[in-house]
Amino acid sequence: MACKHEDFKATVSVARIKNKGRFMAEISIVCTHCGVPMQFMGLEPGLNYDGATVNLDGFKARIGIHPRGERPNPLQKLAGYSIRNHN
Repeated sequence: MACKHEDFKATVSVARIKNKGRFMAEISIVCTHCGVPMQFMGLEPGLNYDGATVNLDGFKARIGIHPRGERPNPLQKLAGYSIRNHN
């Protein structure tokens, strides 16, 4: 009988990009019943320290993260707030 994929295990790790002073959250999800990994849809493969991407097989999402106050939050961006220089 085929698995209905009703329960999942999500793993989140944080990667520190030392030479850039940046951080990325790496997320993966598997079905706890059959162990099949879930593939992230709608994201481009690659690396983007200020956005979301996936690894080449699509099973790990990578999302750029920053400590609070180091970059404008989404509401500040809507209000026209910007930072001119960052690494």
